[in-house]
Amino acid sequence: MKELHSMSSILRSALSALGLERIDLTLTLMSEWDEIAGEPWAGSSNPLVVKDGELTVEAASPTAVRFLRYSTGDLLRRLDERFGEGIVQVVTVRPPPAR
Repeated sequence: MKELHSMSSILRSALSALGLERIDLTLTLMSEWDEIAGEPWAGSSNPLVVKDGELTVEAASPTAVRFLRYSTGDLLRRLDERFGEGIVQVVTVRPPPAR
């Protein structure tokens, strides 16, 4: 008889295979971004995904990309304080999609 697996177990396995084993972290960042990230990130960016220790963030405008890239050190310190040192190792800032 086959062993039944819970849906969350199957989902976690599938996400892990995609390198998204920290979906809980991604969801927390999405729901609490402005509070966690602080200035200048709040209101000018959105977290997209955490994969293999890399957080990808989308800037609200093309001009914000350079400014936010300059501030990644501060963001990494905040993330270390909130989630533990080294959970997020790299922050990649990308521009919003072209319209």
